[in-house]
Amino acid sequence: MKKFLITTFIVAFTSVLLTSCVKDDDYVIPSIRKVFFIENFTTATVNAPIALAGWSNVSLNGGAKKWEAKTYDGEFYTQLSAYGSNEVNMDTWLISPSINLDATSNEAFAFLYKAAYHNGNAISVLISENYDGSGTIAAVNAATWTTLDSSLPDYLTSGYPTNFSNSGPIDVSSFNGDVHIAIRYVGGSTGISTTYQIDDIKLYENN
Repeated sequence: MKKFLITTFIVAFTSVLLTSCVKDDDYVIPSIRKVFFIENFTTATVNAPIALAGWSNVSLNGGAKKWEAKTYDGEFYTQLSAYGSNEVNMDTWLISPSINLDATSNEAFAFLYKAAYHNGNAISVLISENYDGSGTIAAVNAATWTTLDSSLPDYLTSGYPTNFSNSGPIDVSSFNGDVHIAIRYVGGSTGISTTYQIDDIKLYENN
């Protein structure tokens, strides 16, 4: 009987100890997501157009306003707005370097964003398997681009959101080989002029 009581006490004590050391969240085993491309703009020149190696920053209408590197409160990001640009037809593309998808699977594209002074959606996400990466208007127009299924529902019509929102996974798993992914802004100083801030652009295996 004494041995039984001692054994029972040890089991109960062990159970309490383990329970007290484990949080509820620890019981949820997270999916393993392998990030194989990321850009957070920490090396870009602040208040200047994005000119990072391999990236293209192209205004298809030849306008002077392009995606610029910005920083605020220790956060680095890229920003674009048609507001005050004097560009009635802004069509500006920020295009990633060439990224190979042959050695990965179930790939997804995602980024963080803020949409400020929102008066309409100006952003779309596209992918190309034959863009040559030269950063010219002619090259962008000559490439075949597929519009990806993306949605950016969070915004403020006045002022800037306090926190970045997540675009969520944008599926690119049906593409292979070398690809370029573009974030395209279409707006105008007299039309849609929403300000977008983009950060932590990444590609990962969405397993």
